[in-house]
Amino acid sequence: MTTDIRTGSITKENFMESAVISYVPYILALPKLRQFDFTADKIVNKEYTVENDSVIPTFANSEITEINAAKVSGSSHSFNAYAKLLNLKKDLLRNPKINVQTFHNQILRQLSIQFDKSAFGGEGGNNGLIVSSDANVHTPASAEIPAVSGNGFNQIQKIKEVATNLNLLVNTYTASDNLTVFFYGSALLAFLGKITEGQENDVSFHIRQAFKNKTVNFVELSSLSLPSSITTNGIIVASNDLVEVEHCGLPIISGDGINDEHNYYYANYRLGSVQVRPEVLGAVIKQAITFA
Repeated sequence: MTTDIRTGSITKENFMESAVISYVPYILALPKLRQFDFTADKIVNKEYTVENDSVIPTFANSEITEINAAKVSGSSHSFNAYAKLLNLKKDLLRNPKINVQTFHNQILRQLSIQFDKSAFGGEGGNNGLIVSSDANVHTPASAEIPAVSGNGFNQIQKIKEVATNLNLLVNTYTASDNLTVFFYGSALLAFLGKITEGQENDVSFHIRQAFKNKTVNFVELSSLSLPSSITTNGIIVASNDLVEVEHCGLPIISGDGINDEHNYYYANYRLGSVQVRPEVLGAVIKQAITFA
């Protein structure tokens, strides 16, 4: 691709196709995505849910004609739809030949990181995966990893107990066998790689073993993906088929061109708002972890 933006016939689509994606948002590990138009402002979705206790079929014979009825109840949830915009300008008098693709790559990387921060921490009234007021998020009591005793196997036993309990909670709430498990917090991430004396496997192995009967994508979150306000450690278990990432668009170059009058190149960027929504109770389980 030519670096002279005044002679190179390059469109914003070409720039996007040529972009070097050095940061892919971690939230995209959740496969169920739904995109809205950011001009909608506030989206209120009316939902109808079958009451599980009403799904009891009747025994029937030639003398019994009454049939039990499944009951449906209504509810709604909202999503604040908006876009965040950024503009880049480069003076062509001083820099007649510049590789603007480099700027695009750098800006799209930073916007992708910001998209993650919103998706995990919540923003603009929307719920994040970690910071959320959604009633369908199940939050067990915080689990404490004890101080090391002896060769430290007591710590392994505790984290295996926590992971086993999370697997049982999944069985109780959703029975999903397709999960994404997120780990966050510097202390927990360091602990995952710990190998105690006399043990052949690290902590991460023991956690994975607790979910061995399921298909699980394990994701260790970089601190880059989280807002600075999140200083805790924890494990998030999401049932992939029952958790939806609502958004108004991933970071893109929304337009670019040359201003001949003032002799500068410009580019506009956009990313949309984002929300993580568990569709049923327990589709997201948020387990806080503390260390003694």
